Amino acid sequence: MNVRRHLGWLYIILTILLIVMAVWWVILLTQEAQARTEAQLQKLAADRLHAIFLLQTSPEIAADPAGRLGSSFPHLRYRQTPDGVDVTIAPEVRDKIHNDARRRRNMMIWEGIFFLALIAAGSSVLLLAHRREQALERTRELFLAGVTHEFKTPLASLRLYAETLARSDLDDAARVGIRSRLVEDAKRLEGLVNQVLALSDEEAFRQEPRRRLDLGQECQTVLADLAGYIADHRTQVRSDLPAGHFVLGQELTLNLALRNLIHNAVRHGGESPRVTITLRRDGTWHRLTVSDDGPGIPRRLHTKVFECFYSGSSSTGGDQSAGTGLGLYLVKRNVETLGGRIELESAEQQGATFTVSLPVYAGEEI
Repeated sequence: MNVRRHLGWLYIILTILLIVMAVWWVILLTQEAQARTEAQLQKLAADRLHAIFLLQTSPEIAADPAGRLGSSFPHLRYRQTPDGVDVTIAPEVRDKIHNDARRRRNMMIWEGIFFLALIAAGSSVLLLAHRREQALERTRELFLAGVTHEFKTPLASLRLYAETLARSDLDDAARVGIRSRLVEDAKRLEGLVNQVLALSDEEAFRQEPRRRLDLGQECQTVLADLAGYIADHRTQVRSDLPAGHFVLGQELTLNLALRNLIHNAVRHGGESPRVTITLRRDGTWHRLTVSDDGPGIPRRLHTKVFECFYSGSSSTGGDQSAGTGLGLYLVKRNVETLGGRIELESAEQQGATFTVSLPVYAGEEI
C-alpha cells in the first residue's frame, strides 16, 4: 500500500514537472521570437543610419540615392525634400517582420498547447489507473473485513452449541435441535469460505455487474440465514417487507450490508429484544428501516459509530464487549457503493433506528 501511495505522489510530481517544462518551453520560444524580431528591426534601423551617413558624406550618392544604395539597402525608401534626402524603412518590410513574428508566436503557442494537452492526457491516464488501483485495494480490504466480521457469528454459534452439547443434563430433543443448528452454521461457514476462495483472484475484486434485486426478498433471505442467531438472543423480529421494491446492485454487497445491520440490531437489543424491520417507497427512493429497543446511541456519537474499528462499548451500553467496530462501517460503505445512504435516529435509552435509502431501479415505473 505504501508503494502505491509513493507511486501516486511520483506521478503527481512528474506531471507537475512536465507542465512546468512545457510552460517554460513556450515562454522561452516566445522570448526567442521576440528577440529575433527586435534584432531584425534594429538591423533595419542600423541600415537606415548607415544610408543617411553615406548620403551626408557623398554628394554623388545624394544625387541618386536609389540608384546608388538600392541594391545594398533594398528595404529603404528615399524621398527628396528641401532639407535633403529623407530615408525611411519600407512599411511593407516592417509589416512583414511583425507578421512573421506573430505567425511564429502563434505556432509556438499552439505547439505548446498541444504538448500540454498530451501531457494532460497522459497524466489523466496515469491518475485514472492509480485511482482504479486504489479503489481495487479498498474493495479488497472492505470485502476481507466484511467476511472476517461474518466469520465471527457462525464460529461463535458453533462454539456455543458445542459447549451446550457437552452438558449431561441435555435431553435428546434439545440435542437433535442443536445438531441441526450446528449443520446450518457449518453450511453457512462453508459458504463464506467458498466466497473468499472465489474472490481470491485480483480481477474478481473488481465490481461485478449490477443486476436487479428485490430489496424485500433479499432482506427475507438474510433473516432466514440469521434465524438461529436471532433465536439464541431471544429476539422478537417484526417485519413488513413487501415484494416488488427493486434496486440495482451487487447481491453480495447488499447481502453484507443487510446482514450487518440486522446483526447489529439483534446484538444491541434490550432485555427483551424487539427488532422492527419495514420497507417502503418514498418517491425515487426505497427506504428500509431497522429499529431496536436497545440502550440507544447518544447524538454526539451518531457519526462516530460509522467509523472503522470504532466500538462504543463505554458509551452506548449493551453487549458491546465483543464488537469489532466493523459492522456499521461495513453497512455504510456497502450502502454507499450501491449509490445509497444510511441515516441514524437515536437517543439514550430510546433505542436506535437505522434507515437505508437506496435509489429505485430505473426500469421500475415511478
